[in-house]
Amino acid sequence: MDIRDFTRSVEVIDAHVHVLTSAAQARELYDYYLMRGPFMSGPMNPAALGTLEQALDVQERTGVRHMHIVMWTWSGAYYRDGQYVLPDDPAGRASGDRELRARVARRIRDNNDWALRTVRENPGFSCFCGIDPVVMDEQAMLDEVERTMRGGARGVKTQFPDLRLLANDRRLWPLYDYLQSREIPIQMVTAEWAPGLNRPAHCGEALAAFPKLRMIFSHIGHGREFSKGTDAEFLELARRYTNVCGDLSLRLPEVAEGHIRPEDMVAHLRRIGTDRILYGSNFPLNEVLHPDKTPAGGEYQLTQTLKGLEALATLPLTEGERADIAGRNFRRWVGLAR
Repeated sequence: MDIRDFTRSVEVIDAHVHVLTSAAQARELYDYYLMRGPFMSGPMNPAALGTLEQALDVQERTGVRHMHIVMWTWSGAYYRDGQYVLPDDPAGRASGDRELRARVARRIRDNNDWALRTVRENPGFSCFCGIDPVVMDEQAMLDEVERTMRGGARGVKTQFPDLRLLANDRRLWPLYDYLQSREIPIQMVTAEWAPGLNRPAHCGEALAAFPKLRMIFSHIGHGREFSKGTDAEFLELARRYTNVCGDLSLRLPEVAEGHIRPEDMVAHLRRIGTDRILYGSNFPLNEVLHPDKTPAGGEYQLTQTLKGLEALATLPLTEGERADIAGRNFRRWVGLAR
């Protein structure tokens, strides 16, 4: 199908993209964080870089009206790996650790600044900005939230698996309290497909303590078996707490590839509530994680993104439900004006 016919008929907002600050940062994500280089588990080059230039081209090629950058710095990996080069003597190690924390926190702020500058200069983009309660103390973490919200951010992005934290870690309680009191949303990854990852059930304690906290779950739980495991945990939280929603990144291509029947997906979304669901592509990560082949110079893969849009266009939803998921829910959840 021609995806642009679909995006001309309904406004599509991509609630989950990772736009990288440069091609060099994209290579770092691929080689260092994802460990997908030629000596690891993938082709020589990533299927897509996810630079701003590529994101703008995706908008042009697909007709997606707006992209939401979930700005993420793999600060947990930086901090853990930095421990290996600290001095052995206790005084030097303590001093080096303070310096390391400050340098990693500076990288987070620099990446946030890039995201804020990008959305100011490109009206078709918005962003959530990142924090790290490990390298930032409580006051620094809350100051960064306040600073980025003043600068135009729409909420907060976390990556607990990278930080080696779960959502019920008490270091997060001041953050949750701050966000709830100001109705600021927080987006997090939950999944079942690797040991030690954050699960929706870990968020239950936080939501019990902060029941009005606006939580956006990537991948609507992403259980190994659709609608079970962490999928069912997310559904339970959504039923219990009205400020819980989730995005469809990673899940829609599974429909297009036949792993999930369209009618089963729709039934599951209706159990959650189609007013709680956001469209998301996870570009470029979903392309990188599912490469077709290494693109030729200057090209990039868009296969997974197109599959997701096709699934959204063809799911047996009502047209009102489709329009809500495609874009209207996002505008409502993050307060994005037309």
